Parts: sequence; structure tokens; C-alpha cells
Amino acid sequence: MKITQPDPVYLEEGDKAVILLHSFTGTTRDMKELGEYLNTNGYAVSIPIFEGHGMGPDALVESSPSEWWDNVVESYEKLKDEGYERIFIAGVSLGGILSLKAAYSLDDINGAVVMSVPQGKDIEDLNKRVVSYTENFMEFVGRNDAEIDARLKELEREPMASLPEFESLIEEVHSRLGEITVPLAVKYGGKDAPLYEESADHIYENTGSEAKDMKVYPNTGHLMTKGKDKKLLFKDILHFLDSIEA
Repeated sequence: MKITQPDPVYLEEGDKAVILLHSFTGTTRDMKELGEYLNTNGYAVSIPIFEGHGMGPDALVESSPSEWWDNVVESYEKLKDEGYERIFIAGVSLGGILSLKAAYSLDDINGAVVMSVPQGKDIEDLNKRVVSYTENFMEFVGRNDAEIDARLKELEREPMASLPEFESLIEEVHSRLGEITVPLAVKYGGKDAPLYEESADHIYENTGSEAKDMKVYPNTGHLMTKGKDKKLLFKDILHFLDSIEA
């Protein structure tokens, strides 16, 4: 089976723009439905694809957080070049971490929405996600059990090389929350692991934003943009973005 990387998504509309960032091991499909909803309500939408994502485990393990951050900056600079002066950002999981980084690193981010943001993830935790993704992907493309087992054992012996950088990124972002002053919405799923509620509390309590809110979606797990509460989530995100004054 030939695998082709999903394309970035760019939807033009209105005088405001939002960057949507997908999850670790995810793709633009995580965010496309939300992007289309925001686009029909007056927002230009940019959804970058992170380096190494959507192409299988071999491409993923060769990628790094610095490359994913470059993808965010490229999307931001494209919107600036297109003339957008009001730019918002939203992301789920890894995308939430990078949205928080954008909020204190990029000059013209006017507000941020973060969903299912990790905290305290060590290399072992992160590698479990890589292993799970690898197993699911190899089953999907029809690899036999022996091939899958050999690849998983290899990843257990030698985890993805950039996972220490990923661990450091999560720690850095949580240590710099006080530098965030833009309006911020923090969201987590009631059916997600308890650490994500703890992370949401930590973000809400420690950011420097005066305008901020936090909400749980009780019927939703980790990938909030695909959960049972997604219609309410989308409406809440739109209301939050619309409420931010120029």
C-alpha cells in the first residue's frame, strides 16, 4: 500500500485567521471538521501537517519537535504574509503544547485554545504512544505478525531519538505559562486520563492571562475534536474567538 502524506489545509475567509494544530501521531484530519466549521463562520483557517506525521512510523521516528515547531511558524508567517493581523491558534494534545508555546513566542497571536494538553510525560510514556501507533499502522497496511513484533521490539530497545526533546518541550512550556497574557481557553475531556485534568488546572492557574476560562466535556476522551461533545466544543471555541476584542 502506497502511503502519501496528508496535505496542509488552508481555507480562506474573512479578516481573521486561526491556526489549528493536530495531535502527536495524528494528522490534519484531527482538526479539519473544526476548521471547516470556523471557516463557515468567518475565519481563515490554516492546518499544518507536522513533519513525519501521516506517513507511518518510519517517518515519525525521524522527525523532531523542532521541526514541528517550524511547521507552526511557517503557517503563522504565511498568514502574516497574506495580510492577516488578527491570528488565533488552537490545538489538541501536542498541538495544545505548541499553541501555548506560540502564545508566548509569536508576537501577533491574539488568543489561544488548548485541548488535552499533556504534562509530566516522560520518555517511557511518549514511547508507548509511538509503539501503539506503530502497531496500529502496520496492521492497517497489512504487515504480518512477525514483522510487527520485530518492529515493536526494536522500538522498545531503541525509542524514537527525539523523545528527550519532546519531553523537554512539554516541561519548558509548563514552566513558561506565566509569560502567556493573551486570552486563553483550556479544555479537557471527562473521559480522558486524570493527568489531563491536572494539566488543565495547572495551565489555568499559572498562565498570566486575565481573560481565560476552563471547561470539561464529560462525554469526550483525549481526541476532543472527534468526541461525542464535538458540536458543543466547536460552538464554544467559536464563541470564545468571537469574544476576543481587537
